Amino acid sequence: MLLAIDTSAAASAALLADDGTTVAAWHEPAARRHAELLTPALEELLGGHREKIRRIVAGIGPGPFTGLRVGIAAAIGLGLALDVPVGGVHSADALAHAALARAGDAEALVTVATDARRKEVYWSRYRGMDAAGAPLRIEGPEVSAPAAMAATLMPGEVRAGRGFALYPDVLGAPGFPEESLLDPRAEDLGAVAVLRLAAGQDLLPPRPEYLRRPDAAEQPARTRRLR
Repeated sequence: MLLAIDTSAAASAALLADDGTTVAAWHEPAARRHAELLTPALEELLGGHREKIRRIVAGIGPGPFTGLRVGIAAAIGLGLALDVPVGGVHSADALAHAALARAGDAEALVTVATDARRKEVYWSRYRGMDAAGAPLRIEGPEVSAPAAMAATLMPGEVRAGRGFALYPDVLGAPGFPEESLLDPRAEDLGAVAVLRLAAGQDLLPPRPEYLRRPDAAEQPARTRRLR
């Protein structure tokens, strides 16, 4: 069985799949509550399947610091506890996979934009699929102001992700309004991982991609004054 976890965006998501078939899935749109929601959700999701898991996949972003590391830490912790390999997949790849499927065009040009906070977006661009059948990324991931990203947009491309929904006046509206194409879903994350593994490709290390320094900067240590 494969367990996929993503907390890179406003929603938290997890999937348990067996040989490509979904056993259980969870998706909760609740920004800034990843740590609160993920642990009990995983307990319920895994149920009596814990010992059947053979691989864990984590969405590695890009995403905001606090939320992103929750899912990756959970994946690594479970991997150690169950002694199974843990790999990473770019979270934007999952959205691109969903967008390509929804568009019904395996060669479509797809741009994914998600919320980076600070009035910025994370974005990546894809052209169809690679040899494994997974989205082929040709640009990104990047982080920039919406106006800077808008200058890179191309006519006729498929647009997916919450970034377009947040800044429609600058970026244009998302190509598909469905919630499943606004935030990454664990089903698509797991599907991308399965495609790459089946093609003999290695997954990425489970390390978060922030693309910038965390919002909360570490404070320098204070020197205690002796009296």
